[in-house]
Amino acid sequence: MSEDLQDFESFPDDIRQGIRELGWSQPMPVQSRVIPLMRQGRDLIVQALTGSGKTGAFGLPIVEQLDPQRRGIQVLILAPTRELASQIEQEISIMGRARGIESMAVYGGTAYGPQLDALQRGVPVIVGTPGRILDHLGSGTMKLGALKVLIFDEADELLSLGFWPDMREIQKYVPKKRQTGLFSATMPARVRSLSRVFLHEPEFISLTEGGVRSPEEIEHYYYIVPAQQKDAILLNFLKYEDPDSAIIFCNTRADVRFVCAFLQRNHLDVDMIQGEMTQAAREAVMKRIKAGELRFLVATDVAARGIDISDLSHVISYSTPDQAELYLHRTGRTGRAGKTGTAVSLVSGLDIGNFRNLQAVNQLTIPERKIPSEAVVAEHVAQRLEVQLEHDLRHLSERERQARGEELLPVVEQLIRSEEGRRHLAAILFSYIHERRRPAPGSREKPDAGADPAPADETAGKPGGRRRRRRR
Repeated sequence: MSEDLQDFESFPDDIRQGIRELGWSQPMPVQSRVIPLMRQGRDLIVQALTGSGKTGAFGLPIVEQLDPQRRGIQVLILAPTRELASQIEQEISIMGRARGIESMAVYGGTAYGPQLDALQRGVPVIVGTPGRILDHLGSGTMKLGALKVLIFDEADELLSLGFWPDMREIQKYVPKKRQTGLFSATMPARVRSLSRVFLHEPEFISLTEGGVRSPEEIEHYYYIVPAQQKDAILLNFLKYEDPDSAIIFCNTRADVRFVCAFLQRNHLDVDMIQGEMTQAAREAVMKRIKAGELRFLVATDVAARGIDISDLSHVISYSTPDQAELYLHRTGRTGRAGKTGTAVSLVSGLDIGNFRNLQAVNQLTIPERKIPSEAVVAEHVAQRLEVQLEHDLRHLSERERQARGEELLPVVEQLIRSEEGRRHLAAILFSYIHERRRPAPGSREKPDAGADPAPADETAGKPGGRRRRRRR
């Protein structure tokens, strides 16, 4: 076990100059723990909150080991948003400025010219979003043969925005011999699956509440919700989290019918199982969800007995179970056969007593999370939509994209001037999202649900190869 870093004195003078410019006098906890391991070349999974100093934790040892005289990309840092990529690049630039380390932010929505110039110069540090990185890799303007370090920052957000297929394609361009670091505020199933694909025997470090621990197969958390807002909060959660598949548990048949009808009215792919249904009707529903033709199932504990779905990503307790042991029966339906899963509880004031009791009886400590606001959900959905559009347009050249956009841009500008026009555009986007999200009969492609990595020669992963994929 490496000793924690106590101060910055072990860094050379030129790097300490950048540290002073950033205003850091002492290492932050994440920097103290991570920097010694990064220096050793270890693969790392680091759970630390946003704003905890993660960029310094991987950035300082990166600029320390880089050779400024060597041309070519030595470090690739993937971030979920343009804003974060820009922020990381600015901090890396300050850390390495006195040492002569050049960096470049590479993301969509900006001109290709400066990015191409930087790539031709052989800038050693690239920070970017997966979509634009993949554009450059596919066109041959970016080469990763000299890559030494690969970093995923805010990996949970990368995956929640739907970047998994892009990252799997990027994997085909990345040398096998490298150091990889994965940084994430939370450690859901998808992030742990990502670590299995990209990291080799990583060390896990947690600087969130609870200290250092190994990741569990099932992640548990809960929201405190007003009873009268449970349905709306459930809908917002499903929009924000965008699970591959889920069972939503209710305590009564009446709640099952209500929740199922509510979600169906909001155009989600959902059905139900409850005691008043015939056996034939139950079997028909089960056949659909097992075949990957149905995303969400609403059920009571009694009706769900015997259900075995191999690729279930989420279990959601709409109602807290009356008996403590039922919680384990519910959550045990995900994270099976070595895979990972997520268990979420919506806990109202009426449920809080039962919820505390089930934690005590089952010897669980379940953390609370803050409910994402409607504005946060809308922003998240918009970012995910942008990722989807970027992916679907990737087969076009930049010139073709611009030409198509310019052709209809006057029409779009005309439509957004009126409320009716904006509603028409929203309806078009709604159809696009839901048609794209609809699974093909008999198929369930979920590369981040805990499965082993696909073979190296899989067509979908080959540079230039394409396979129609179901969005996360």
